[in-house]
Amino acid sequence: MDNFQMPKPFAWNFCGICGNELIIAHDGQSDKPHCPDCSRFYYRNPIPAACCFVRRAPDELLFAQRAVHPCKGEWTLPGGFVELGETTEEAALRELLEETNLRASSARLIGVSTKQSPVSGAIMVLGYIVDQWEGEDEMRPDTDAMDLRFFKKDERPNLPFSVHRELLDIYDRLSE
Repeated sequence: MDNFQMPKPFAWNFCGICGNELIIAHDGQSDKPHCPDCSRFYYRNPIPAACCFVRRAPDELLFAQRAVHPCKGEWTLPGGFVELGETTEEAALRELLEETNLRASSARLIGVSTKQSPVSGAIMVLGYIVDQWEGEDEMRPDTDAMDLRFFKKDERPNLPFSVHRELLDIYDRLSE
């Protein structure tokens, strides 16, 4: 998954609000696509996502087998993209519920990883530890997951996403 081509330069030519043609204007730091009618600059920023580190025992961590591409069939941490109007913590907990049916009311941020993506340009993933959760008896894969499993540290699957690998390294260092 880490093999990628750099995204093409900014390809928008028209304003997403009013539809008028964009011009290149200086935003105070650099030249960016700009809509003079809406007074809006357009930026190409990483897409925010969040993932969860769900512990069942000191040495067991939950992984989800992906039911969708990219990397369908491979194991990853439960998580997904942040939606407008929610915090990254809310996104992590929502994705946990959607993919596993596990419920948690809070999570602790442990780190952030940003990498280029062949699909999205760049993704910024925030990793959260979920210490207290409930619903193991009702746990089931849903939405983007086809299977769920707790793995001991020495049995963990190889993760296809470098952002998950980097966050897992942070998690392991914090857990020592």
